[in-house]
Amino acid sequence: MHDLSPHCLNCNADLVGGWCHACGQKAASTRLAMHDVVHDATHEFLHLDGKIFRTVRLLATKPGELTREFLAGRRVAFISPFRLYLTFSLIFFTLAAVLPDSAPRVVRMSREGKELNQDTAFKRQLSRGLKEVERDGRHVSEQVMHNVPKAMFLLMPLFGLITWAFYRRQERYYIPHLYYSIHFHAFVFLVMTLYILAARLALPRQAAALIILTTIPYHLVALRRVFGGSRKMTIAKGTAIGILYWLAVLAAMLTITFLVVMRAGAAG
Repeated sequence: MHDLSPHCLNCNADLVGGWCHACGQKAASTRLAMHDVVHDATHEFLHLDGKIFRTVRLLATKPGELTREFLAGRRVAFISPFRLYLTFSLIFFTLAAVLPDSAPRVVRMSREGKELNQDTAFKRQLSRGLKEVERDGRHVSEQVMHNVPKAMFLLMPLFGLITWAFYRRQERYYIPHLYYSIHFHAFVFLVMTLYILAARLALPRQAAALIILTTIPYHLVALRRVFGGSRKMTIAKGTAIGILYWLAVLAAMLTITFLVVMRAGAAG
């Protein structure tokens, strides 16, 4: 075992104990051996793995409890809300791109009805875009899906704002509602990932869709656990929050689809 430096090798503060009181770095020697490398690698892997396991387990099995722990300041045992959200959203959108036939249909591309009256540049561009959908709808759908992650990231603060509007008496500040939104969206992406995997295993889509429906009771239980209130008020407020948010999601998806179709028409 090499002698440890009496000073922190990171900030040069005097050491009292095994950790620096100024910057938090562990006391170390400038001469590193192989066992140091093995120890650090093992510790970091098990530490991170333990955090992930505890975080996902709490997120999945106790709706709202992870948010309560975070807001109470007990955070070191869990990975951060943003990292959790980004991890599950990345997994979901990666699987949706690799296994498109198993992914839920966000929008359904079709072109029906009569030809548009093409007496303006706007209508001519829209008509060309619709023809492109008819010719290569899969490519246009992929373009829509490409923009969905950005839209969901922007919609997440809106969900927190809607929650704040209904629960501002219980929690007057917006940021706790935002963290609740981040955790809820992380769970939604976890559920959607399970849906893709279930569909890939050739389960009937109706059976796989039951997985998605778990987000409804999860949302209600999480709301009550984080913000309190009676069961009846939680159901009423939770339903209103869900309806308003899904209207916003629908509007966002329609807007993205329209812009993609118009872009295809401009390129056509």
